[in-house]
Amino acid sequence: MQRLLISGYLIVSSLVSPLAHATPLTPPKGGQYAIMVQGNNGVEFARHADQMIAPASTMKVLTALAARLELGADFRFATDIQAQPGAKQGDTINGDIWINFVGDPTLSRMDLLSLFKQLGVSQIKGNVYVNTGAYNGYERGNGWSWGDQTLCFAAPVSSVIIDNNCAYATLSAPQIGKPATGNVATGVPIGIGADNVEVMSYGDMARQFCALEVDMAKGNFYELKGCITPSKEPHGLRFAIHDVEAWGWDNIRWAMDRAGIQHDGLLRVTHTLPQGPATLATHQSAPLPVMLAKMLKKSDNLYADTFLKTVGRHYYNKPGSYRSGTMAVRAILTKQGIKLDNAILADGSGLSAHNLISARQMMAVLDYIQKNDAELGFIKLLPSAQVDGTLAWRRSVTAPMMKNRVHAKTGTITGTSNLAGFIDTASGERKAFVVLQRGLAQDPAAQERDRASKAVRPWMLFEKGVLERIYQNQPIEIQQE
Repeated sequence: MQRLLISGYLIVSSLVSPLAHATPLTPPKGGQYAIMVQGNNGVEFARHADQMIAPASTMKVLTALAARLELGADFRFATDIQAQPGAKQGDTINGDIWINFVGDPTLSRMDLLSLFKQLGVSQIKGNVYVNTGAYNGYERGNGWSWGDQTLCFAAPVSSVIIDNNCAYATLSAPQIGKPATGNVATGVPIGIGADNVEVMSYGDMARQFCALEVDMAKGNFYELKGCITPSKEPHGLRFAIHDVEAWGWDNIRWAMDRAGIQHDGLLRVTHTLPQGPATLATHQSAPLPVMLAKMLKKSDNLYADTFLKTVGRHYYNKPGSYRSGTMAVRAILTKQGIKLDNAILADGSGLSAHNLISARQMMAVLDYIQKNDAELGFIKLLPSAQVDGTLAWRRSVTAPMMKNRVHAKTGTITGTSNLAGFIDTASGERKAFVVLQRGLAQDPAAQERDRASKAVRPWMLFEKGVLERIYQNQPIEIQQE
């Protein structure tokens, strides 16, 4: 069998199809890229593999691997309520209780209600301490965009997480010239104001450079201002919680009230556990692999950064933070021979603009995953082309031959579009690949044309070409830069 090297890509001549003479791929104008491909015989293609590029959500691959290695497949978050031994007497707790929040990203208001119902009491004669000592430091990562703070994908990552630290509301704007009104579901402890929202046509909004904006300077009250187009149905809104402490207290009060518990004491925040406590109620999350699958397939930022902080807490036996978490991820992966060298890790989700990684460093992570996947069961947790997660509709993997052949993590922030994972080729070989692109931009007119015509963006066409050549075992040829 003849082997030959074309453009740095090792191929087997018996697998070459007519695509071998396809037109060279054209990178997006003005952008930069880094590509690396690895098969059974080692690296097959590498271009700009040592350039440092923001990984965006491909950072979640590092976070997930570190969590799987450090916490183990059986790990579950456990949120519990404790009291001093003997404090519970019949249907009364005579003394204080501690609610120990541990950053469980799956905890809901109904789970909190269930915790209080587990107590089996109608009265608490003491203080309720909200223990937030699992984490410390900032609730949002360094390098997160301030403009995203009201959006649920950038919800605060704290010890207290209830309903993803995200709340829903609606904005009714039935007619131009009529006032808009905001509404929140009964019992949800946020407020919304819409007195300063004008209802106008899309054309008028464009001419006046007007859009809907949110001011959240007043705790968990969201003041809307600006403009919105009319609609017969209410507009759905989602807000990231601003004041986590108030969110926790308000939901605890709601849960105690719904559980029929009278509380005679105060609500207080603490960072320490009681001495020799008795556990009266516990809520456990799903096991780690189930949570990692959701995090990777849906690219859930809150899950990723809770795993990061929890890994830091577990590894150093100290409260988790962005700093301890990123240090722990680096240490854990280094122990497995994964050299991150000059990579910059600022968070676990990839939201931070401070993160930097090279295609070669990302490939080292993928190589470890592939070699140990029989034990880790990691690759099946990734999105699959045309099947689920963020690859269900990605324009680079829509060809029929690609269905369920690409298992990879996407990564997108402004000006950056990345994909890293594995592809099952036409010959049956599973190859690892990294495609990182940055500096991606279009002039407004071209962007509007592409949006209106639903055309594939240039960087998606480039990624598509790379993936299809890998799948067909064809050489990757790229136009001269």
